[in-house]
Amino acid sequence: MTFGEKLREYRAAEGLTQEQLADRLYVTRAAVSKWERDQGYPGIDSLKCIAKLMNCTLDELLSDDDAVNERRLEERHAKKMYACAVVCFAIAVLFALLTYFLQIPLLLIGAGCGVAAYLVFAFFSRPRFKRMKGNLVYRIVVFSALFLLVIAITLAGVL
Repeated sequence: MTFGEKLREYRAAEGLTQEQLADRLYVTRAAVSKWERDQGYPGIDSLKCIAKLMNCTLDELLSDDDAVNERRLEERHAKKMYACAVVCFAIAVLFALLTYFLQIPLLLIGAGCGVAAYLVFAFFSRPRFKRMKGNLVYRIVVFSALFLLVIAITLAGVL
């Protein structure tokens, strides 16, 4: 989150307009607007006053720790999704082996569901900021093709 976004958020939380904040800081409303659009930064004295008015520290106002923490949470979530994908794949293999050894074709439904769940969890096993970098259309086509293949194999085994 940029300084301008934080300033806008803090100002809105305090119920102040740009004009009211400008009056309290002894600057123009245009200056506050410029800060909120990240087209400039206030001086150190104004920063101190902003922090005092908004009941926060200078570090909270200026740091980008929010973005770093958000990435860490995304990466943790992705690791959990990866673990779930591995478990689903193991379940699919287990059902496929049971189908083979027990000669019960209906167990292929469980294998198909396991593979489908694997595909979903595998897709979400990358953090959102990395998923959005790639070609989304390509991923959707590949995901859909694999899903349809799993359904076809499952139905072929049942019939």
